[in-house]
Amino acid sequence: MRLQDWPSLLVAACLVQGIVDPDEQEKRLAWKYLDCSNLRNEVDRPVDWPRFRQHLLETPYPENMDAVFEILNRLSTKSASSYDEEARSCLMGVPAAFFYLTRFTLDTMERDEAGRPADPEVVKKATLQYSVFENYISALHPGLINAGNWSFNDEEVFVLRKRILRAYRQLEAKKSTHAPEFKVYVYDEEEVPQLKPLLRSQIYCSRGQWGTDVQVHDYFFASDLQTDDPDEADFFFVPGYAICVLEGNLYSLDEVDELYKDLVTALPYFNASGGRDHIFVFGSGMAQSVFQSWEEYIPQSIVLTPETELFNDFAWVAIPPYRPFKDIVIPGSLDLIEVIAALEKSKPLHERRFLSAFFGRADVARGPHPWVGGVDVRKELLALRELPGTEDMKFGDGATLEVMHEAYGDAKFCFVPRGKSGWSLRFFEVIFAGCIPVMISDKWELPFEDFLDVTRFVIKWPSTQIGPQLIAYLRSLPDSTVQEYMDEAKKIRCWYFYPPKKLDVRSHLQRQHGVCPEGMGQDAFRGIRRILRRRRRKSRTSTKAFYFKDATGQLRYVDTDLRALQ
Repeated sequence: MRLQDWPSLLVAACLVQGIVDPDEQEKRLAWKYLDCSNLRNEVDRPVDWPRFRQHLLETPYPENMDAVFEILNRLSTKSASSYDEEARSCLMGVPAAFFYLTRFTLDTMERDEAGRPADPEVVKKATLQYSVFENYISALHPGLINAGNWSFNDEEVFVLRKRILRAYRQLEAKKSTHAPEFKVYVYDEEEVPQLKPLLRSQIYCSRGQWGTDVQVHDYFFASDLQTDDPDEADFFFVPGYAICVLEGNLYSLDEVDELYKDLVTALPYFNASGGRDHIFVFGSGMAQSVFQSWEEYIPQSIVLTPETELFNDFAWVAIPPYRPFKDIVIPGSLDLIEVIAALEKSKPLHERRFLSAFFGRADVARGPHPWVGGVDVRKELLALRELPGTEDMKFGDGATLEVMHEAYGDAKFCFVPRGKSGWSLRFFEVIFAGCIPVMISDKWELPFEDFLDVTRFVIKWPSTQIGPQLIAYLRSLPDSTVQEYMDEAKKIRCWYFYPPKKLDVRSHLQRQHGVCPEGMGQDAFRGIRRILRRRRRKSRTSTKAFYFKDATGQLRYVDTDLRALQ
């Protein structure tokens, strides 16, 4: 078989099986045996991974490609699940092969005079190859990738990922048949080096409930909205993965603050509008408070966040940073695997055995805000277990996702109380499980209330009224009303879903399970886009900027001392 025939055949073989979600034991093995040295004496394995790793370390790219093709050919002749099986035994082995396969495909593709890929099919092939690599390695902290030393590091992954996104963007641009309703300029670390520290660990940060920061960045970077011309931009997107680099122990809270201050000061198009046309994403309960100096540096900027209330760990923040006149409430990131699991557990109304379900615990961290105070919602909610006649109310703590999804899919109502902050990923889980959310979080505004009438599919109950009256109310609702709530939720729930890229193995999985088909015209990206369209301003101005044309006809923005703002 010819060398150039390998990539497409291998990708076809991996479309379904190219996803691995390691369990806790497998993660522990990855930490302990990053080099897969524990497999050194296993002679019956289809691949000698320690030997392959040593070859990669001793043989530079592209001379190492013969070994890469040999490994992938050996796996492709086994069962359809052989990639997953080997990745579970040697977590970095299969990804290493696909890392170099993707790089080789990009490096050898033909390009036109402008340097753009000449053949869209080759771009698709490279993008699919990369998605297999990313789906295998996304569970690994960048420190593990570097410590594993499989001849590439997190910085090289960052570069490869950017190349893929650029190729994907060029492919999408060729398919676009109409001008977008507005345009977005996406800042880049090459233009603004201060961005680089905040863009570390893109793959690791793209999954889990904080994945919105990366997913929204990817969307704006690769969509038809993106423009390279700042003069024609309606909005300027400032990427950054604040919560992930904080929780991933890459930087402290104070260091994140300093990084953002340096970044905002360096943004070349910020001052003309005072940041009013600049978009930031802070996808956690901390919201923009993770950038402690936000009120001084980005008070007028648009913030995309799921949080509209307070975060308990920030006791000193007593006023919610969310500003309804400028900020946009977005959904939290619920992984496709979880969406599929929730949908599969969803039962018809007449088969649901429980009145309600709630999984969670009450503790100091999840009680009232330390400074503002209020009702200890979870404590009051869990106290309902002690009331007589509550045997059909399901409560639990520390359960697996499978157990929780099964309970949500078997209950009519699911409690969504306040926790460490106002918003909760539980809301989106129960929506896809077909359970009616009973929201007990007084100051949380739901995503996309601008165009979704949430009263049609959500019950919002005051936190001061948790007791027998709540149970009595839920029992009083006839099945016809319950079904109406369920039907309305089913109509709109895909607005709360972030779909994978079209050229991604998870997109195949999405289609296979019929999750939120594109033809519905609903997803979280479209929701954000819909609201931004209404926020578009023709004038790039602010009260601190002055503007006029100079003698050459060039528009100038200056401050009160006539110093240039850009």
